[in-house]
Amino acid sequence: MIGLCSILIACLGIMTSILIAQYNFDDNHIDFDFKEVPCTEVHRSSKLFKGMVSGAESMAFVGEGKIISGMVDGRVMELDINENTTTTLFQVKNSRPLGVRIMNETILGVADALLGFYLYDIKTKKKVFLIRAGDLVDNIPVLFVDDFAYSSKRNMLYITEISSKYGYHDLIPLLLHGGAHGRILTYDLTSGVVDTLGHNFASPNGLELSKDQNSLFINELQRFSTLKYDLSSNTFTAFATYPGYPDNIRSDGADGYWVAVNSVNKRQPYYLEKYPFLRAVFFLLFKCNILGEEAIIFPYGSFLHIDPVGKVDRCFYSSDGSKFNQVTEVAERNGILFLGSFIDNVDYIAQLQIKNLY
Repeated sequence: MIGLCSILIACLGIMTSILIAQYNFDDNHIDFDFKEVPCTEVHRSSKLFKGMVSGAESMAFVGEGKIISGMVDGRVMELDINENTTTTLFQVKNSRPLGVRIMNETILGVADALLGFYLYDIKTKKKVFLIRAGDLVDNIPVLFVDDFAYSSKRNMLYITEISSKYGYHDLIPLLLHGGAHGRILTYDLTSGVVDTLGHNFASPNGLELSKDQNSLFINELQRFSTLKYDLSSNTFTAFATYPGYPDNIRSDGADGYWVAVNSVNKRQPYYLEKYPFLRAVFFLLFKCNILGEEAIIFPYGSFLHIDPVGKVDRCFYSSDGSKFNQVTEVAERNGILFLGSFIDNVDYIAQLQIKNLY
């Protein structure tokens, strides 16, 4: 028995070494800071639309007390907070709507991980695709868009493409393989020209504009950080670093920002990013269907707030994921926080009263 175990371990080591060489795990190492921050556990929350939604990753607010959000099954739904009811606006097969925002009173923008980017007119119920998955931008096919920000000042869309190498259905291998092969796409709504703001981002995810729309904030998931891009000088600067994976970033309505950060103060992501051998082992186990996503996506919820200069000044978590789980977006409205999650089995949107967090 001991001899068999030794053989299996040796085989695993050989296969992992081959993977490291084949997939360049060593070259995909990304430098980042990991400094724990004080964090407060949340013991009170409400769950809106319980059992009526699934994987409501992002939220767009319309009218009085209504949210529009995309579901894991491709539905885009209108959710009435006051009535606790839902209405399906439309559903597209083989789609995964992620980032959603209202661009004006009737136009909804949707970043879809499988389809690309499109606009939806709430009144006429018509969709117009601006960027389709597979379209060439800088001679590279668009593969996996995630979030976007709209600048009315420049009439410009900024869109994150998490990876030009791995698609949505390969999210776990993408996280394990690492590497900086994401892009920021731009779409000029005046000219219709598609371009790139930059390449070689480490899984760029959430986007947000500053209040004056002169700066763009870019969350790099695998660098545990936010970049600040000055749209006037076309320069990047480091803005904030986190002890966990940042997802979407949204304005608090003043000069600060709410950031959904998965696994705050958890060391597992840190070790996976730091040691290529560990990532290669998990990569192999996932590729062989020995492990499922639950091996690295566990019940836990966390998010934080950063001030105007990028300093973390508030942090909150649910240790067992019972109050909120795997948060991907935090939106503030009238003293209330709404928390979305992309996880399939999160069948609610969490609601927190800010005054009850302290």
